Amino acid sequence: MRADFLLTALAGACSASAAVMRISADTLEYNWAVTGWSAGYFNITGAANYTSRPPTPAFKAYCAGDGEGSPYRLCRRVDKEKTDAIVVAKLLPRPTYNNGTVPATIQVSLRYTDLYTPTTWWNFTGHASSFYNQFVAPLQNFTITPDEITGVA
Repeated sequence: MRADFLLTALAGACSASAAVMRISADTLEYNWAVTGWSAGYFNITGAANYTSRPPTPAFKAYCAGDGEGSPYRLCRRVDKEKTDAIVVAKLLPRPTYNNGTVPATIQVSLRYTDLYTPTTWWNFTGHASSFYNQFVAPLQNFTITPDEITGVA
């Protein structure tokens, strides 16, 4: 099953009988570390914060992007955490006239069940831009700060 279909189906099923909440991303200090970026392949790590509202789980995943404009692709969790967190990523389309001067933009989403309220789930989405560097530069590391936070209870 495709990851984008899974997230859409979960959102639709949950929002039909539940309240949808949006939280300003500015109210939460939460960043993800992207390491080893190379032409759409990368590792992503998020630290746990059990006192934030909503609380956030720790996770580490390996993501392998498809072509620009492709749907979300499920990232492989490589941590030992006991949460149901799902990480998906995709490369957003770039203008066709860019001549390599426009960086690639990745979009990553983390979906998980609330750590204290099992009838609530959260989805964090963030974006970052970076140039493709495969074969021409060292692997890159950067940070993604989620800019969209949605919950369903």
